[in-house]
Amino acid sequence: MRFKYLFLSMLLLILAFNMGAIAAEDATIGDYSFTIPEDYNITNQTDDVILLEDSVQYYSLSITDVKENLDNEEILKRLMSQGYELEKEGNSTKGIFNVTEYTYNFKDAYYGFLYICENGDDKLVITHGTSGEDEYFLSAPDFDVNDILESMKKN
Repeated sequence: MRFKYLFLSMLLLILAFNMGAIAAEDATIGDYSFTIPEDYNITNQTDDVILLEDSVQYYSLSITDVKENLDNEEILKRLMSQGYELEKEGNSTKGIFNVTEYTYNFKDAYYGFLYICENGDDKLVITHGTSGEDEYFLSAPDFDVNDILESMKKN
């Protein structure tokens, strides 16, 4: 009898682990695939852009595959002409990308982080933001984008 309960418990544990593995969903942008962060869902997708929102629709994430041969200065100039105010935070390597990170304010309505991610000639621009100024969000490490970049693989 005790063996029966032990076997049933092990079976339920294996099922729970498998359900967790199924929950991680992958997405593709351009030549890259990545794992969607927990609590985020795709709300819109084209060949060049993926829009994600968290489950309570408070935070949004966009990933753009820059098809044009633009340098970082031209990308920044275009964003500023649309109303972005940018402040450079630093450079780093995350996964297979060299990343330049900025904080942004978009028309005093949206705040967050902007990343220009380069891998050879490939370039992705990622924004992760929220409406309204959120001091905790702006001061905490951006685990969602870090997870995306660490999971990013070239197809």
